[in-house]
Amino acid sequence: MLYLASQSPRRRALLRQLRRPFRVVRSTHREVIRRGRSPSANAMRNAIGKARRAQLPSGARGIVIGADTFLYFRGRVIGKPRTMREAWRLLRSLSGKSHWVYTGLCLRDVTSSRQRASYDKTKVTFKPLADKAITRLFARASPLDKAGGYAIQHDRGELIARIEGSRSNVVGLPLELLRQELRQFR
Repeated sequence: MLYLASQSPRRRALLRQLRRPFRVVRSTHREVIRRGRSPSANAMRNAIGKARRAQLPSGARGIVIGADTFLYFRGRVIGKPRTMREAWRLLRSLSGKSHWVYTGLCLRDVTSSRQRASYDKTKVTFKPLADKAITRLFARASPLDKAGGYAIQHDRGELIARIEGSRSNVVGLPLELLRQELRQFR
C-alpha cells in the first residue's frame, strides 16, 4: 500500500495515474526553508519531514510518499502566496522570465523506516503576461494553494512559453522520478 502524505488534490490526481492503491494521510511536518542550503536540499529535507511525520492508521504497512514543491527564482525560494495581492505581484515578476520548479520526494518504508530521498527540477519560461491574462488565470483557479501562485494544468496557452523537464513536476509530483524511485526502493 502507498500512503500519500499530502492533502494536495493535484498530487492525488497524479498518483492515480500509477494505478496502484493508495491512501491520503496527513503529515504534521511544517515546511521550512533553510538559508544557505541549496533548493534541492531544502526540497528533499521537507519531503523527508513530511514522510516521517505522516499520520498513519494503526497497523499500516507499505510506503509513505512525502513531497514538497516550490519555485526558485532570482536566488529565492517561492512557495504559496499568502494573499491575492502577493500572487498578483509574483506573476507579474515571473512574466516573460524563466524560473525553476523543484520537488523533493521521499519514500519511507513504514515497517523498517528505511527511506530514500531525491528531487526533480523543471525549468519553466513564462510568456509576457498582460493583466487580463492574470485575471483570467485567477478566475480559473485560486492561486493561494499553489507554489508560485499558478497551476500549469489551468493554462490555456496564455501562461507558459516553454517547459524543460517534467510537466508533472510543475504540477507537484514528478511521476517519472516517482516510478523510478519506487522500482529502486524494492
